[in-house]
Amino acid sequence: MNFIYFSVLIFNLWSRLVINEVMSNPRGRTGVGYPEDRNEFVELYNISAETVDIRGWRLTDFDATDSIIAWFDSTIYNYYPGVIINTTRIPPYSYALILDQEYLSGAIGGYFAPYWFPDSLIILTVGNTTIGNELQTNDPLLLYSSEGDSSSFGTPFDSDSFPYDVGDGISWERVAMELEDYPCNWYASLDSSGGSPGRENSIYNFYDLAIVKISAPSQVAVDSLVNILMTIKNTGYRVAYSWRVVFFVDQNRNQAEDFGERITERWGLGLDINAETTLSVLWRASSSGEYPVAGLINYPEDRRSDNNYRMIVIRAGLNPQTIWLSKNSFSPDNDLTDDSLFIYYQFNAPQGKLLCLVYDLNGRKVRKLKDQKIFDGIGTISWDGKSDNHLNLPTGIYIIYVEYKPTNQPAVTKKIPVSLIRKL
Repeated sequence: MNFIYFSVLIFNLWSRLVINEVMSNPRGRTGVGYPEDRNEFVELYNISAETVDIRGWRLTDFDATDSIIAWFDSTIYNYYPGVIINTTRIPPYSYALILDQEYLSGAIGGYFAPYWFPDSLIILTVGNTTIGNELQTNDPLLLYSSEGDSSSFGTPFDSDSFPYDVGDGISWERVAMELEDYPCNWYASLDSSGGSPGRENSIYNFYDLAIVKISAPSQVAVDSLVNILMTIKNTGYRVAYSWRVVFFVDQNRNQAEDFGERITERWGLGLDINAETTLSVLWRASSSGEYPVAGLINYPEDRRSDNNYRMIVIRAGLNPQTIWLSKNSFSPDNDLTDDSLFIYYQFNAPQGKLLCLVYDLNGRKVRKLKDQKIFDGIGTISWDGKSDNHLNLPTGIYIIYVEYKPTNQPAVTKKIPVSLIRKL
């Protein structure tokens, strides 16, 4: 154990081989000779441009340590005629699979040889009848060589609750081979069989778009234009192309667009991983009442549907004057993301004096954004995070003060806090 810890401290910089998938809870009963014992596996991938001989490498679950050896049992060809055995050499950019020695030893408990292996997959095993002392759902793993390579699964030197059981017969797949062993870099297999041994991880085809926010005035005047904002985020692991969002009034609130409910449809271009985009739509309430305005993502490749719908209720005809911000925080650092704050306003009286000021928490005015008469009751004001003398204001909380005084009517005022964030 001390040797293992020392190796990680010294050499855990980069490894030619990475642990890419782990099946620690196969389907079926546990016990000697039963499926959960014989069907566990660890998938490796050679991320280097050289052939790596894994002979002499070690694998531990911190209960027992194994030497990795070649698979010699030729009866495997009866079930997988295209695999490669009798070698510990793994070519560049290739998969190898460590199987329990007993994988083909019997069919007690069912689930005999349950996996599909692609041709040219290199089959390996360990020098005893179990991987570690039989993999458990909470077992971390460490692969290491005498040359300093090391790759882990389950953050073995962190005190966290990872790994945990993701379901009977479901493996953990690494999201990105080039990233370290963090819990967020592992995901339960999405393959219908529960795993993807010897081939590209199913998570690589995990497409997912989510509506993370919808905003609009909660109360508007009848027949006034309403600006509806919807933020879409790519929460999957692939760039999303050719998606669209339908805006509609979900009158029966069934989370589906029915005949006559559509407001409009917007098409989206490529959206990078973790990137967001905000769509804006103008809509007019033709009569008084409540309108459940919703958005629904239409994206055939999406692997999740529970985050594709979001709705907000807009009430028309009651207290129509409103002011709101595009976001609660923004970061004006010229990275093309949240560089400006947008202040939206909507008033039922179209002609009046509009004043918009920014104050710091000490009550000092730091920026005058608008002070003029307006002739349209709906509009937008932007703030770039600068002061009146065009200097960058520091990170902090600021107060947006808006005052609107229509002719011969009471003034409308509002104070809204916002966080300005700058990168260190």
